[in-house]
Amino acid sequence: MEKMSFGDVLREIRKQRSLSQKMLSQGICSQSVLSRIENNEELPNVLVMQQLCDRLNVMMDQVMTCHRYEAQKNQEIMDQIESHFFHEEYQELEKLLNHSDVLQQLYLDTDLQLYYYYEGSCRFYLHQDYKGALFSLKQGLSYTLQVDKVYNSAAEIQLISCIGCVYSALGVKEKAQEYLEKSMTLYRELPLKRRTDRLIKIFFNYGRFLFDQEEYQASSAVVDEGIKAAHDKKSYYYLAELFFLKGELLLKTKKAQEAETYFSYSRKIREMHKI
Repeated sequence: MEKMSFGDVLREIRKQRSLSQKMLSQGICSQSVLSRIENNEELPNVLVMQQLCDRLNVMMDQVMTCHRYEAQKNQEIMDQIESHFFHEEYQELEKLLNHSDVLQQLYLDTDLQLYYYYEGSCRFYLHQDYKGALFSLKQGLSYTLQVDKVYNSAAEIQLISCIGCVYSALGVKEKAQEYLEKSMTLYRELPLKRRTDRLIKIFFNYGRFLFDQEEYQASSAVVDEGIKAAHDKKSYYYLAELFFLKGELLLKTKKAQEAETYFSYSRKIREMHKI
């Protein structure tokens, strides 16, 4: 099994996280130094190594012991899991998560975090096991969450938002609002380049919560922000749900014709996904 150099592993994980060299190196070292590290032309000192690993949310010993075959296998598994989650194929997702080999093949903290995020989502959507979902989601969040981080990762923000949804389902409204608001605050603090299309879901989560609390004006503002974010990312992820919720909000203000326009948008997107 071919062992990868520190620079090789660093480059692969950086690309998996959708970070540019400039984003990873900012405040740690120059971009040219990072380029030399990734090309195995320079070995960083321990402090720089640790800072780069911290920004990537991985343990330094995990990076130092990584092997090429393991990294490729790990990415293949996570791609399969992500595909099922993206298409809301929760039964298929649960089968894959429950496969005896999957958890043993994950070794990066960020991948283990995603594993428990997806497990919690299956418990929530498939089984309405809200306490079990809360346990899994909080376990996932514990892998990388640090109070002194400059920015939280997209996965952490999604987890925080989903924890808010579970608290809402449990009827713990104050906790639900706390987590949902926190996810929105952390999203708005993110640099534009780190705002992935998967984060569109947090707008729906918070917008739906506010709608259920009959805070229609606040819900509408969140939904509009989410629709704009989806358009900016040129993504359909959770856009159908946002359009439908916008239609429901318009019905509350007796704007049936405008509401039907948004319901129509929602239907068209769902039909596109079926093709």
